[in-house]
Amino acid sequence: MTVCVNCGIELDDGIRACPLCGEYQGKNGEQEHIPESYPSDIIQLHKKENRRHIWELTGIITFSGIIVCTIVNLLISKGLGWSLFSDVSIIAAWIILTILLFINKKPLVTANLVMLTILTALFFIDQIPGGSNWFFPVGFPITITVFIAAGTIIILNRVAHFKGLNIFAAALFILSGFCIITEMILDEYLHGIMFLRWSLITAVSILPVALIFIFYHYRLKKRNRLDSFFHI
Repeated sequence: MTVCVNCGIELDDGIRACPLCGEYQGKNGEQEHIPESYPSDIIQLHKKENRRHIWELTGIITFSGIIVCTIVNLLISKGLGWSLFSDVSIIAAWIILTILLFINKKPLVTANLVMLTILTALFFIDQIPGGSNWFFPVGFPITITVFIAAGTIIILNRVAHFKGLNIFAAALFILSGFCIITEMILDEYLHGIMFLRWSLITAVSILPVALIFIFYHYRLKKRNRLDSFFHI
């Protein structure tokens, strides 16, 4: 009988790998460790392969679309025009997909890279001939506001001890604030003066719904049903 020199158990004849520690008894007596493949490792490997296959397929589709748009634009207009917008948008979408596929376990890094990609795409679109220099006064602040609003909702969802309709209410409050900030930015860019109109109407319309969500959320938390509260 062979004895495993690593853990000391006896191995039956013909068994060269220790079932306890995984050490392999070589022909010359040396010990070699054979790594075991667990189902979780196999599943993880399949996920990585699937992500790589998706990335390769979308890459082929992306660059095929860019080539098609560019050739059609050249044939019709004898120059580059609208295809520049589509090419930048397609490349940005593919980069965002790449980030989501390979850096999805780091939310903060993922969000920053996605935001940087969108800002870069908007900047290049604004540089296309015929643009009106809207990136810095409009595109940049609105994009930053969108990511701040989304990040705030995600943080509230993570820190909340009791998740329910309160998250929806907070999202509605943040949405109303986003509408007001967006109109302020657009008014300053288009008219040089801030005069709130549609954003206030939107905020006033959203506010009662958010208050109802908050009320219903805390009534559920206290285990009081609305029908019994209103004696229905």
